[in-house]
Amino acid sequence: MKKSLENETTRQSQKSGQEVGKNSAAPTTTHGSLARLKQRIQRNTRKYYGADAAPQYLIRIQCRRHREWFELGADLDAAAKLAREIDQHLRLHGWDATRKKFKPAFESELCDLTVGGYIAIVAQHGQLHPMTLNGYAALFRRIAASIRGITLTGTDKYTGGRKPSKWRQMVDKILLNTITPERVVEWRDAYVARRPAGTEARVRVEHTANSFIRNARSLFAKRVLKRVLTKCPNLALPDPLPFAGVELLSERESDFFYISEVDAKQLIEDAFKELSGNQIIIFILAIGAGMRRNEIDKLPWSHVDLPSGTVTVAPTKYSRLKSDSSVGKIQLEPRFAEKLREHAAENRGEFVLPSVVPARQDSPLRHYRCMKDFTALCAWLKTKGITRSVNRIHTLRKEFGSHIAQRRGIFAASSGLRHSTIGVTRKFYVSSKIDPTSFFATETATAAAAQDATKLVELLQKALEQGAIKLPVAPAA
Repeated sequence: MKKSLENETTRQSQKSGQEVGKNSAAPTTTHGSLARLKQRIQRNTRKYYGADAAPQYLIRIQCRRHREWFELGADLDAAAKLAREIDQHLRLHGWDATRKKFKPAFESELCDLTVGGYIAIVAQHGQLHPMTLNGYAALFRRIAASIRGITLTGTDKYTGGRKPSKWRQMVDKILLNTITPERVVEWRDAYVARRPAGTEARVRVEHTANSFIRNARSLFAKRVLKRVLTKCPNLALPDPLPFAGVELLSERESDFFYISEVDAKQLIEDAFKELSGNQIIIFILAIGAGMRRNEIDKLPWSHVDLPSGTVTVAPTKYSRLKSDSSVGKIQLEPRFAEKLREHAAENRGEFVLPSVVPARQDSPLRHYRCMKDFTALCAWLKTKGITRSVNRIHTLRKEFGSHIAQRRGIFAASSGLRHSTIGVTRKFYVSSKIDPTSFFATETATAAAAQDATKLVELLQKALEQGAIKLPVAPAA
């Protein structure tokens, strides 16, 4: 039997300072008299669908850097005694044994939690943006499906509607505790083994596998688990978690360097000759302003200053930017700005790109209004030599960044691309410091430089004649 809180305090006051400090560090959540325990016990007063909850008493016990709630029944005296019993058992036998004895549903909960069930809990309590959550969940489902051999295709996998597909229903029923770190590692190694080692194709699948793991394990990030367990303290998660200790494959920074396949100046000339309508505007905003596909798709005219030729990238009710650093204002080159003004004279709707497809507000899935125009432009870019990249619109953004990096330095490129850190720019864009040169440099610029040099020589000659500058005289031999 534990001593009362008063006796414990008196005994500690007679000890040395070191002894008191050492004893005070021990957990004391349920220590003390039953009267003290009755004060610490809480009652569930939450209403469910307008009805009062069952009159259950609860207590949260902390031990070994973990806290958890226990139900104690409806009688206060019995609840206090049970709280003390749970506490004593916990400190003697640990969490697993205590859960099995005082939470009989624990083992069934551990076995019953599914992939779909966990995703639903994260959706409710994880505080993730719906689009972000769907991205993480999609890749986690793909990994889980591959581990369990679920390979349905066609309409069984993609229904094209809001109803979950047959494939997703099967994946969501997978028990979460069957997706172990060992099986994730086996999946990762099998995924990359499809391509021969030492080839460019192998490097690409290694990057893809790492991307899958990075995104899928974000469902189990510390901040997400903290939010979930705060709302669901009795949620039983598998131990270890699916991605615990799973390492990413090694990546060389040079694997990500962007190497241009085209002559940007010639590509621009071809675009002005061969493209029209939305496609030429998409091209201009991508290569001339470094804008992302979603930013272009939902760019409103209110964010464009036609007289000055500037474009402002900022969040709207239809689009959410990638990060806070994505906000910015870009000055278009004169030729690009003039083309945009010509386009504005014929199209003055809400958006820069006219489309019969309406914009979706707060859509949980990525949605493009001008998908046909993007697809057509990508096909055109492939004919011009951009063959390696799947996302050829983003390749134009890389051309924009590479152009700035080569002519004005990596810091200017990072600012123009609106990256969160310069490390992102350095990893994906080549930086060669040479004299700034415009896409549209002409002989006029060269002639102007020659005139400046001639004028400088004339000024030097006049200064010498007036004696303002004296040349050093070599000493006599």
